[in-house]
Amino acid sequence: MKLAIGLPSFAAESHRIPPAHLGTYARTAEDFGFSGAWLIDHLLPTPTYASSLLDPLTTLATVAGETETIPLGTSILILPLRHPVLVAKRAATLQHLSGGRLTLGLGTGYVESEFDAVDVPSEERSDRFLEGIELLGALLDQRTVTFDGDFYSVEEFTLEPSMDRPPRLLAGGGGIDTPDGRVVRESVTARLRYADGWIAPPRSTEILDADWAAFARSLDERDRDPASVDKVLLQYLHLVPTGNTEHALREQRKVYDAVLGPDRPIEYATENWLTGTADEVRATLETYETQDFDEVILHPMARTPADLLRQLRLYRDELLPVYP
Repeated sequence: MKLAIGLPSFAAESHRIPPAHLGTYARTAEDFGFSGAWLIDHLLPTPTYASSLLDPLTTLATVAGETETIPLGTSILILPLRHPVLVAKRAATLQHLSGGRLTLGLGTGYVESEFDAVDVPSEERSDRFLEGIELLGALLDQRTVTFDGDFYSVEEFTLEPSMDRPPRLLAGGGGIDTPDGRVVRESVTARLRYADGWIAPPRSTEILDADWAAFARSLDERDRDPASVDKVLLQYLHLVPTGNTEHALREQRKVYDAVLGPDRPIEYATENWLTGTADEVRATLETYETQDFDEVILHPMARTPADLLRQLRLYRDELLPVYP
């Protein structure tokens, strides 16, 4: 299992870092040997975060110019907010300019105000996602595409620049809790028809197990080996250099509370994000490895350049020796 890094991309003035420090952070992650640099996506402030976020593909293009070899990815890009033809054009451009380093992790989104802002009905987001990822995959993989869907249509469309290797596509999503237990809807499991793998949201190990079981059943039903599918997990971590669990949790609560949105209680972070001492974090990572995750993205929640670099060094010193 590999460890990747989330890039600092808060857009609000209270949370964003100076542009020059983004390049420093990305180059440092590359020098330390992390397996990738990833960006999350939100058009507006959400119940999850106390800030909107920088546009991920624009930011990854900047990072591509600052680095040489580190893989780049979105974790995730909200596909229904964007026309898949334009996503394909920008992704192909970035794949070309970065030397083939791009992975597109894609999700549906859930914040109604973001869909209102781009005049897309939020109730259509799941259907638009399935149609959009199908078209996107065809545009990136085929020379000429004709597609006639309910939301998107192209005729004899040829995407340029052409690519020797298209970006990898990962589909995000998971289940919901119901009175009858955890349920992953068929409209969610169907996303893997058009993707190279699953990008899981930050959830407890128990929830990840339950959600993956539903995806695996769906893959089996379509005669696709679940073991052939890439599994990537996004997680958040403020690592505290202490052997005392109570001290670590206290410091983590402070940091997580400062970046959570107004409708998301701190208990959400402590139940679903990485917490505890370095030893306890390593134990959770070991569980992810037994769950067959290929890569875990560690996204620091720090808000200053100095704290971000401090977290990067702690990740390197405490975690990379185990998961180089």
